Amino acid sequence: MTTTMTPSNITAPTRVLEVASQTYAYRRFGDGSGPPLISQPALVVNGVHDEMIPVRNSYWLGEYLPNAMLLTYPDAGHGSLFQWHESFQHHVSEFLASNSPFAPY
Repeated sequence: MTTTMTPSNITAPTRVLEVASQTYAYRRFGDGSGPPLISQPALVVNGVHDEMIPVRNSYWLGEYLPNAMLLTYPDAGHGSLFQWHESFQHHVSEFLASNSPFAPY
């Protein structure tokens, strides 16, 4: 069944405040101030060819966060968790199943 795009089923455009907030966060990311310190285990996932979030940002997070586990998927873009769904599911399950206060790997 094909869905016809009509005004009732098209997502409303992003509000100006949301765009401004995203722009601020994106610009701040590279200014050296970094994200707030997160001490809980953090799973950072990215595709090597992600055009929306450059993989270098994920490497930076993996180094900056003291308790991070970094997963990068080759030949994958922004949808890496769908392109490599079996591997992603395995790693996320292991990550979430861990009772350790540290990243499981």
